[in-house]
Amino acid sequence: MLGSEFRLVPPLAKEFSVYGTPDVVERARQWALDHQLLLFDGSADRCVHGLYRMHMCAAQAACNDADLDHTQIWVTHDARGAFLLTQPYTNRIPAATAAYARAHGLDVESYSFDGWYGSGTLPIRLSIPNNWPLWPIERDAVVVLHTQPIRWPDPE
Repeated sequence: MLGSEFRLVPPLAKEFSVYGTPDVVERARQWALDHQLLLFDGSADRCVHGLYRMHMCAAQAACNDADLDHTQIWVTHDARGAFLLTQPYTNRIPAATAAYARAHGLDVESYSFDGWYGSGTLPIRLSIPNNWPLWPIERDAVVVLHTQPIRWPDPE
């Protein structure tokens, strides 16, 4: 699904791609299907600046210092939520990652169900708070999903 300089990639699309071995990609695909999530593919798609829909990372050094690894942006099936999921090799949320999230007004949590990468990584979700107005990524995703709706498989 194409928008202005970005795509929302459904889990069953051939373009669906995450870093890792084929089994990692398959776990990510199943996780995205189970939670009806779309992979954001566009500029700044590996840091918080993608949530702002910026055309490039505005603070490369700050984003590099945030301890992000195996990081991508995900959008909910109805575009009413988006988050950055990072999976660094750590057993707790790094202070730099928590500070990075707070600096952008994002919630930061770790949920075991997000741990599809595996290999000793900790899933860390930096989410747009529920009580905020639409962020640019949500606004743009609403338009794309309204004009190009996704048909999700029926749960069996």
